[in-house]
Amino acid sequence: MLSKWLTSLEENGVKVETVIEKTELVEGDILNGSVYVTSLTEDEEDKIDYISLLVLCEELDGEFSIIGKHSFQLVGGIRSKDGEIIPFEIIPDERWVCGKDEQLIFQTTVVFLDGVEIEEKGVITYSALE
Repeated sequence: MLSKWLTSLEENGVKVETVIEKTELVEGDILNGSVYVTSLTEDEEDKIDYISLLVLCEELDGEFSIIGKHSFQLVGGIRSKDGEIIPFEIIPDERWVCGKDEQLIFQTTVVFLDGVEIEEKGVITYSALE
């Protein structure tokens, strides 16, 4: 089943959208997508320090552990007339197989130069082949 996933964050005159191509992964799949950064006013993307993408396992007790991550600064990405496009890939491993009462969370965090952080989370799944 192919199910795209989109999160959208807006702050400091910048809109950051994360699109995941497939949220239901099986062993052998790669988590991939793109981050789109759009300035709502002139040169606002210059305010971003970095963007962090995390894959977290939310455990039964509500604790989170980081099991995958990718981060980048806005240098040399693919530019379009409306902003910047940053493709990404995160390769799953055996830590992505969650227990019955656990779930995988994908989190996008945008950190601005002034120290402000905003984040958005969503659920993804990963299954090992039998």
